[in-house]
Parts: sequence; C-alpha cells; structure tokens
Amino acid sequence: MSSTYHEEEDTVKEVSAGIITVKKVSGDRRYLLLQHENGEHWSFPKGHLEEGEKAREAAIRELFEETGLAVGEFVDGFRREINYNYSKEGKKVAKSVIYFLAFVSRALKVKLSPEHLEFIWLPYREACKRLTYGNDRRLLDLAEEELKEGCYSYEG
Repeated sequence: MSSTYHEEEDTVKEVSAGIITVKKVSGDRRYLLLQHENGEHWSFPKGHLEEGEKAREAAIRELFEETGLAVGEFVDGFRREINYNYSKEGKKVAKSVIYFLAFVSRALKVKLSPEHLEFIWLPYREACKRLTYGNDRRLLDLAEEELKEGCYSYEG
C-alpha cells in the first residue's frame, strides 16, 4: 500500500491502525479508552498510516502521539481489521482500521494529545459500556477472550 488515501470514482479509501491498550492493576486488566475532541465518542487510540508505514508501526506511533504511552508487549497473533463507511466533505469514505492488542507499563502516565478530551482506564465490563461503537465493543470482546485464554504474564 503506497498511501493512506486512494480514490475510486466517488469513494475515498482510508487506512488507520490502532492499539487496544491494556495494563494490569493489582492483577486485574484495565483497558484505555479515549474521548474524541468533539466529545461524541469513546474509542481506542488509532490514526492514519503515513506514507510507506506498516500498520504496526503506525499503531505504535499513534499510541505515543495520542497518549505518550509506549508499548510494553504485544499480544502475539492478535491483529483484527474492522471496516466501515462514512461521509467527509461530501465524499464517501471506506475506512479500514487494523487493531493490535498490547500491554503498557502501569507506571507510565497518559499525556493526552489535543485530539482528545479525556482518557479512562476501565475493567472489561465497564469499558464495554463506555465504548460508543459496536465495532469497538466487538474488538474488546475479542481482546478479552484472547487474554482470558492465554497465559500473559506481563506486569509492566
């Protein structure tokens, strides 16, 4: 893929990458959610791929740019893609977002970018309730399932 944006007739294709971010607090998992600057939705850190960038590289960069956090450990094999459409400046946009699952150190502090109003670390059930979009809730379900089944010892 040479670029984030591709035009086909009246549709723009957009590719982003993000990280379902988790940390352990007293042995329990907490997921990071961000409230977008427009205040309308809560989601995971994500952003557009830059020219020549691979999805995982973009996800790491976006996590750092949006939160100041660095990945401690990726959950091997967890890579999920969601697709949806929306309109932007009168054009139809077909968006793909590739998500990874990663732990961060509990010692790191979030430094929000101006793109977001708030952040919150929540356990699985509360995070499900806070997420705005069904796609994100399904991703969180998959992440929680993966972490329950696996033997992940990252304590960060």
